[in-house]
Amino acid sequence: MKRADYDVIIVGARAAGASLGILLGRQGKKVLLIDKAAFPSDVLSTHHLSHLNYLKQLGVLEAVEKGGLRKITRMRTYIGDSLMEGPRQSYTMAPRRDFLDYTLLKHALEYPHVEVMEKTRVDGLVWGSDRVFGVEIVHNNGERSEIYGDLVVGADGMRSRVAQWVQAEKYNDLPALRPVFYGYYEGVHPLEEPATEIFLQDGRIGFLFPMEPGRDCLGLEIHQGEFKDFTRNPQQMFEHYYGQFYRMDIRLKQAKLQGRITGGAGVENFFRKPYGKGWALIGDAAHSKDPSTGLGINDAFLQSFLLAEAIDQYSKGADWKQSMERFHQQRDKQLIPSYQLTIEYIQSVRSWSEKEKAFINTIAANPIVWNKLTPHLPELLEHHTKDSPILWKAVKQEAANLMKEE
Repeated sequence: MKRADYDVIIVGARAAGASLGILLGRQGKKVLLIDKAAFPSDVLSTHHLSHLNYLKQLGVLEAVEKGGLRKITRMRTYIGDSLMEGPRQSYTMAPRRDFLDYTLLKHALEYPHVEVMEKTRVDGLVWGSDRVFGVEIVHNNGERSEIYGDLVVGADGMRSRVAQWVQAEKYNDLPALRPVFYGYYEGVHPLEEPATEIFLQDGRIGFLFPMEPGRDCLGLEIHQGEFKDFTRNPQQMFEHYYGQFYRMDIRLKQAKLQGRITGGAGVENFFRKPYGKGWALIGDAAHSKDPSTGLGINDAFLQSFLLAEAIDQYSKGADWKQSMERFHQQRDKQLIPSYQLTIEYIQSVRSWSEKEKAFINTIAANPIVWNKLTPHLPELLEHHTKDSPILWKAVKQEAANLMKEE
């Protein structure tokens, strides 16, 4: 077998692949990123960054902040015509993926041994016995060639071809649960203080992520039975249902869609075994879930850090299989709880009865009730989430973090 051209070949150069490129570049590895797209270019995404610590560690936070994005400091949830709002533990931002991915990629290319091939299709893997030794590519001009690497990493999305070629085992998998659509709108009447807004109404979920001043990303998860109607006229259907959320008919009066409404039948939910002989998987190629909890980009960064650590350990003499198995276990330990919580959440969303809506509105509008209820919320929540210990643990941790800040 020919000597490797690269230490690591990464198939996919967006958030997962580019962040791994940065981390491996720091280690002095010779890295090739390959992507069928040209950058900058957009991609289907929630756009929501759960927190900014990963951007800081990757060395791109300042560059992202210079993009003119609004700092999102609050979280607002609408239950029909009622709402709850509170401060975030720390501010976040919602960049477009063309901007975020390109920022990450540019930073990766600052390392002398990191390269990229854009508009290049990976058409297969180079095998030697039962091990991957590289990739077969098709250049933009149609020419084919082989590139050799000690490790091939699939960061090529939910429908990863790398995962298919290595027959990566799938587990904890569920089909797509809800169709999801989103669009960029300019001129949406803003809140006084930027907030992530979540609308729960009639069994649908709406999202509003403030981006740059004057532009927002609006998302909508709908019922399965509504999907065909949406595909016939996406913008009309999207704006019809979005306008039913509290005051959004008013806030959208001066708004204009930039581009088109994008979406599909939903996002598959699964984990894949993330490594084998000569290959590994990260990002949506390795783990995917419904976007309702907005964790996709955060999950991609986490996997990049874990894999980079495993590669570094192997380079320093650790056993390959043990290093990768530790990577696998750490990934699942950190991502399975949020996966279970997301699935439980999306499966529980439904339309409420008139009686339930009446009680929600009455309680929300009564300060005496809140005065009585607030001191007892911890024990009430703990009692009513016994069947969901992950949720209770997450709430306790978030509250503890807020108390530390104060």
